[in-house]
Amino acid sequence: MSDIKVQNGHKGQNRMSYVNVGALDISGDLDFPTKSALKELFRTHPELVVLYTTSALEPTKEYKSHELVIGVKYSVTGPNPYNNRKWYATVEKLPSGKITVK
Repeated sequence: MSDIKVQNGHKGQNRMSYVNVGALDISGDLDFPTKSALKELFRTHPELVVLYTTSALEPTKEYKSHELVIGVKYSVTGPNPYNNRKWYATVEKLPSGKITVK
């Protein structure tokens, strides 16, 4: 995946993959007003959350909850990564399949 960047750690540290994204509630094509709202929808209806890449250099790629890659940290800026950066979150899919929002 060309939009997943690998950041090399210092000697002895693990590598970390991350993707900078925005998040939408596709039930109404809405931005999430708070990190709590994003966390709650992932908990109750993860199929309604879409993360989308924000790179100006590459085409936008969308990730539905079942498409998230284990071990990749999705760095969310919200409510809107382009014009309203009030909160930040990290979304990660665990090996168990559970999705965390921190």
